[in-house]
Amino acid sequence: MTSMEPLLSAQGMSKAFGGLKALQNVSVDLFEGEILGIIGPNGAGKSTLFAAIAGQIIPDRGEVTLDGHHLNGLSPAHIVQLGMVKTFQTSRPFESMTFLENVMVGSLSRGISLDDACQDAESHLENVGLAQSAYDQASGASTGQRKRLEIARALATKPRVLLLDEPFGGVDAIGIDSLIELLQKIRALGVTQFVIEHNLEAIHRLVDRLIAMNLGEKTAEGIPEEVTSDPKVIQAYLGDENRLHA
Repeated sequence: MTSMEPLLSAQGMSKAFGGLKALQNVSVDLFEGEILGIIGPNGAGKSTLFAAIAGQIIPDRGEVTLDGHHLNGLSPAHIVQLGMVKTFQTSRPFESMTFLENVMVGSLSRGISLDDACQDAESHLENVGLAQSAYDQASGASTGQRKRLEIARALATKPRVLLLDEPFGGVDAIGIDSLIELLQKIRALGVTQFVIEHNLEAIHRLVDRLIAMNLGEKTAEGIPEEVTSDPKVIQAYLGDENRLHA
């Protein structure tokens, strides 16, 4: 069940890069306990919205709050300490470190001891199905392992909100099934999720609500079946004539 007040709220988000309006007055509410998805063609503004929410870029306008805390102007590290962490579209493990050491980086960000961080990291590797690879070097990780390792490192920061940027990218059908199961398990542990994804079939199976974006604007919002059958959304994915003349 979701509460009436959003856990994460981004209101009136706008961002331009030169003459390109990457975000145009986009507002999003994420409620505790839900998994919210966001879709749209390349250049729709999805990653810009995530970066602005996570403190990686400064929006031109708009306000972001997490459980009542105003996030505008805070560093990504400070935002992580407040309980929100973002994964990357391309997983970025520390290649020269083991799986365990990678996850310990997240654990140590909470200021706990080295011994406690080691135990904590082991439990997160267990949760994501990588316990057997704890002492393997991250440079040898497969795409699926890298996705899980990135999620484990994010979970080690003890987030309330997890921002996932294309978690299914580059993953085969069996891996997608496994990741969906993992993300549902993470939700059951109390972690609210906001997910960017291009794989419509996968996101249909995962999320409670779905937002569609195009050309920096929010074009639809609702349950997945409604959003993906919206004519504006279909047009954007098939190639909007307006985009050709923009």
